[in-house]
Amino acid sequence: MSRGGKQLSCLVAAIALISQASANECKPTWQQEFDTPLDEGVWNTVKGDGCDIDLCGWGNQEKQYYHADALEVTDGVLKITASQDEAGQILSGKITTAGHFSQKFGRFEARMKLPAGRGLWPAFWMMPEGQQKPWPHEGEIDILEWTGNEPHRIIGAVHFGDEWPNNVHYSETLLTPAVWSGDYHVYGVEWSPQSIRWTVDGRVHGEANSDNIAPWRWVFDDMPFYLILNMAVGGTLGGEVVMDDLPATLEVDWVRVYDGHCD
Repeated sequence: MSRGGKQLSCLVAAIALISQASANECKPTWQQEFDTPLDEGVWNTVKGDGCDIDLCGWGNQEKQYYHADALEVTDGVLKITASQDEAGQILSGKITTAGHFSQKFGRFEARMKLPAGRGLWPAFWMMPEGQQKPWPHEGEIDILEWTGNEPHRIIGAVHFGDEWPNNVHYSETLLTPAVWSGDYHVYGVEWSPQSIRWTVDGRVHGEANSDNIAPWRWVFDDMPFYLILNMAVGGTLGGEVVMDDLPATLEVDWVRVYDGHCD
C-alpha cells in the first residue's frame, strides 16, 4: 500500500472510531417511548386540585382537577386531555417520576405536540428529588411552558430564592411568527454545572447561569431532579379559559434523557 493509501486508511478508521464514540455518547440513559401502557413503576399519577396538601389551585389559581382518566397511551403516544365533566369540573392530567427516576446534569428532551385552546397551560418540568426545604429554596427547572392565550411564545424558566412571596425566577422566551401548537417539536434543556440551556428542535434559544441569578446562590448543582408532565388550565399563567375550546389534548411521543450533549 502506498503512503497516501495508508494515510487515507488511517483517516477512515479514525472517522469510524469518532462516529462510534459519538453514537455511544448519544444513547439515552433513560427513555420512555410510550409503546406500552403507562408504566406505574416509572410514573406517578397525580390526582386532585391540591387542596389535600393545602395548595388549592396548585398554588397558581389553576382550574383543573387532575384525574387518571385524563391520561391515555395509544399508538405510541401519551395523551393528556383537558375536558369538562357533566358537573362542569375541568379534568386534566399530571404525571411525575418522583421516587422512580431522577438525574443531575445531562440533556432532557420530550417530543410533543401542543394543543390549541385558550387557557391551556401544558408544561414539561423538573423538581428536586428528596426535597428537604420549602419551594423554591432547592430550585425548579421548567423545560417548557406554553399557553394557549399566547400561542406564539414558549418559555423556559428556573425558580429559586426565598419562600413565596420572596421567590425569584429567571426565564427565557422564544417568540415566533407561527404558533407552536399543532405540530411536533422536541423541547429540552442541556443542564451542566453552573448552566442550564433551553433548546427546541436541537437549537439553543436561551441560557441561565450563575451570573444571571446573582446575588442569589446557584442551587441547581446540588441535587438530582425528577421529571413532570402536566396540562394545567387557567391560573396565573394560563389566563382566561374558554370552555368551548375543550376538550384539548397534549401529545407526548417520547421522553429521553442523556448523560451529556449530542452534536
